[in-house]
Amino acid sequence: MENPRSFTFYTYSVAGIPPEERWKPTGIADVFFDSLEEARSAVSALREDVVADPEMEWATTVLERMETVPLDRAAVLALLNHGPGGVVARCEIIEKFGPKAEHGVE
Repeated sequence: MENPRSFTFYTYSVAGIPPEERWKPTGIADVFFDSLEEARSAVSALREDVVADPEMEWATTVLERMETVPLDRAAVLALLNHGPGGVVARCEIIEKFGPKAEHGVE
């Protein structure tokens, strides 16, 4: 790769995870989306499913915009060896989905 590119993706996680813990492997796979609309739709659908089940409780969830480091050979190796945290350059919370149907910008 002559000029490696950075990419922007979207994901979500349970609110309240300290930034230093966010990208550590937990055994729960992160799901990434190409657009904000796809990510927002997925979180909304997940919340509807959880809220519909009286035995489950929705944990406040945040929608995040994640930018990668420039993806060159070393970055791909970091991704393979360390998971997504190996290529995250920046991550920003952009929306919060609480237990009610509305959501808002953080």
